[in-house]
Amino acid sequence: MPVSLLWAVDVYGRVYSLSTAGQQWEQCRDAQMEIKRVTAVQQCCWGIACDNSIYLNVHASDLPVRYQEETYENQRWNPVDGFSDRLLPSDRWQWSDITGLQHQPLDSFQLPSSSWEWEGDWYVDENFEGEPTEKEGWTYAIDFPANYTKDKRWNSCVRRRRWLRYRRYKAMDTWAKIPSQQTTLPDPFSDISCGGWEISEEPRGRLSLWAVSLQGKVWFRDGIYHHNPEGSLWEEVPLPGEVVQISCGPGDLVWAVLWEGQLIVREGISRDCPKGTSWAVVESPSPDVGATHVAVGVSVVWAVTKDSKVWFRRGVNSHNPCGSGWISMVGEMIMINVGLNDQVWGISSEDRGVYFRQGVTSSELSGKTWKAISVPRDGDRSHSSASASSLQRWISSILKHKHK
Repeated sequence: MPVSLLWAVDVYGRVYSLSTAGQQWEQCRDAQMEIKRVTAVQQCCWGIACDNSIYLNVHASDLPVRYQEETYENQRWNPVDGFSDRLLPSDRWQWSDITGLQHQPLDSFQLPSSSWEWEGDWYVDENFEGEPTEKEGWTYAIDFPANYTKDKRWNSCVRRRRWLRYRRYKAMDTWAKIPSQQTTLPDPFSDISCGGWEISEEPRGRLSLWAVSLQGKVWFRDGIYHHNPEGSLWEEVPLPGEVVQISCGPGDLVWAVLWEGQLIVREGISRDCPKGTSWAVVESPSPDVGATHVAVGVSVVWAVTKDSKVWFRRGVNSHNPCGSGWISMVGEMIMINVGLNDQVWGISSEDRGVYFRQGVTSSELSGKTWKAISVPRDGDRSHSSASASSLQRWISSILKHKHK
């Protein structure tokens, strides 16, 4: 049976996880820095450290994270030299990508970060469309670009071969800093939320990562999938106002809270456009009290207002991400998070304890009552409850499969 993990950060920046198969909060011993925000999914956790750096923790599995780099060596025939690297001025580069437009010599490939390592050196791919080529891996054509064949013909004037090299992500089960050159931003992040794994099955392991900066801007991390867990770059998303907090669900739900207390909903999210196209504004649940926190799941939205009141948004689904109205719920929380199967977790405004919502089902998404999580923390078994005041920062839920 798969094991579910609840992640938490205390006010001292220490990261904990609570397993459904465990008896206590386990402290993440690897973290050498203080973490102030964490967001988790099945395969990894993202975090914001207290120095505002971005960190990634990829969970180890039986499937390694490998990435294939490739480049093409191009040659042209001439009556003096035969096939050589003496190309025409109008030809592609001697070393290029498959289109011939990008110059890609072997020594131009660098590891994305210190979290990667090369598995070996460059080698020639001696397969072409599933069939073996001649020993040196060349494929032939009349000209660039054209249809290539593995057999040399009388009119073959150009040839190319593919070179491959693999790199492996080695920083498993450890907090690895995303290099600063990948996060050159005008101001640091204050909030982060990961999800979107149900939007598309391709490419495998694709995720959506949303972040909020101290200036209230929203950023989307592009290019996160299994073979590229760090992602490629940050893209700023235009806004109708300044944002303080954001929440991303497993599917196409993304909500955020504005400084003024209103909420905004991202519309137009799809497989081909994971960051969406526009925002819709939703008023705060209470006309006189602005919202401070929002949490979304597959088809639920929960919110907390400045007076610690908890609200449930009815009528939310993929066709109507804005929903149809607010319902006041019993209990007072300072923040809420939605985990798997739309299960809800919260931190009480009264005792700063961690609570979960009992009775949440597909037919009753709002659940029935709040129940405290009463388990000790790692190294502190004398405490009968995990509702210590330090566990008040952030919670997130993931599903992690353990293989026998």
